Amino acid sequence: MPPSPSQPKATPAPSGTRAVAAVRALGRLARLVERTCKESGLSLPQYRVLAFIAEERHLQRASELAGRAAISRPTLTALVDGLERQGLLERRAVEGDRRGTAVEITAKGRDAIAAADLLLVERVEELVPPHAADGLIGGLVAIGESLDERMAAQLESSPPGKPR
Repeated sequence: MPPSPSQPKATPAPSGTRAVAAVRALGRLARLVERTCKESGLSLPQYRVLAFIAEERHLQRASELAGRAAISRPTLTALVDGLERQGLLERRAVEGDRRGTAVEITAKGRDAIAAADLLLVERVEELVPPHAADGLIGGLVAIGESLDERMAAQLESSPPGKPR
C-alpha cells in the first residue's frame, strides 16, 4: 500500500544491515516467547500483567498497571478478570479511594509466573551460544530498561484519565 500524502515516504533500511537482522530476530523471538507462555498456561498479555505486578511487590492500582503495561483499561479489566478467575490475582479496594481498585498477585500467581519464567529462560538459553550469552542478555536488559524509562516518561507527561 503506498503512503498517503500526509505520510512521508519511508526510506528503506538496507536489508543486509545487522540492525535489520536483529530487529527481525526479535520478531521471531517474540513469537517464541508467545508460544512458550502458552505452554506454561498463560497468554503473553497475562504473562506481562503478572510480571509487572510481581516486580512491584505492592498493590498496583489498575490505572497505573494499564499505563505501565501499555494497554487500555478495558483490556486490563478483561485480563484481570481472567487472572482473578484462575486465582492468580486478587482485587483489593484502595484505602481512601472509594472507586479505586488495586490488584495483588496471589501465591498461585507467583508460582505461575515463576514457572513461565523458568521455561522462557530455558528456551532463551537453548538459543544463545555460551560465548554470546553475557553480551546478548546485557543488551536485552538494556533495551528493557530503556523501554521502562520511555514508558515512565510517557506516563508522567500524560494527563490523568487519558489513555496511553
